[in-house]
Amino acid sequence: MNENLDNKWISNLALLFYQIFSVEYKDEGFYKKLMAGGGGNSALCATWTKLSDVFLKYRISKNAYELLLTFIKDEDKDLISKNKNDITISKKIIYDKYHKFFFNNAKGAEKRKKNGKYFHFDHNPSNKKVLLLLEKKVKEIKDKPDFLNELADYIENIQTVDLITVEEDDIRTSEDLKLKGNKMEGKERDKILNTKFYNLYIVK
Repeated sequence: MNENLDNKWISNLALLFYQIFSVEYKDEGFYKKLMAGGGGNSALCATWTKLSDVFLKYRISKNAYELLLTFIKDEDKDLISKNKNDITISKKIIYDKYHKFFFNNAKGAEKRKKNGKYFHFDHNPSNKKVLLLLEKKVKEIKDKPDFLNELADYIENIQTVDLITVEEDDIRTSEDLKLKGNKMEGKERDKILNTKFYNLYIVK
C-alpha cells in the first residue's frame, strides 16, 4: 500500500471508531458483546484486524531473529537480510519453506514446539486492548475541534504486529492474564520482554 492510501484508511478508521465510541450504549449486554475479545469471536476485534492490516507496522524481536537464523539452511540465507534496524524476510521463508515454524493452533510454548512451531505473530497490544484504548481516546477528544485528526494520529501507532518466539509470547500472555481483562499497553509488553525490536518487512 502507498502512503496516501494508508492515510485514507487510517482517517476512515478514525471516523468509524469515533462514531462507535462517541455514544453511550444503554444495553450493558450489548456493550459487553461489542467489546468482547477473541479476534474473530468479536465483531469489533475482527473489524479492527481486517481494516488496520492495511497500515500496521511489523516488528521482529532480536531473540526471534537470531533463533530464525539457526533454522535457515545455507541455500536460503539470501531470503533474509538485515540493514541496521530493518529486517527483510521473503514470504517464501514464512509461508512456504519453513511454514511449520510459524503456524500451529497449539497453545503454550511447549506444546507449540512439540508441533514444530517456534515463532508467533503477536498483535501488540492485543486487539481487545486496542478497543479499550480507542474508546478512552474518543471520550477524551470528542469535544475538540480537530478530534478526527488527533484520533487518526493516535491510531497510526497504536499497535504493531510482532514476530516473537513462542516463549516470549508465553511471557506476554501470562502477564496479561494477571490483569484480569485489563491487559497491558504495547510499551509495557515490550518492557517485560527486555529485548530489542527491529522493523520487519515481509516481501515477495
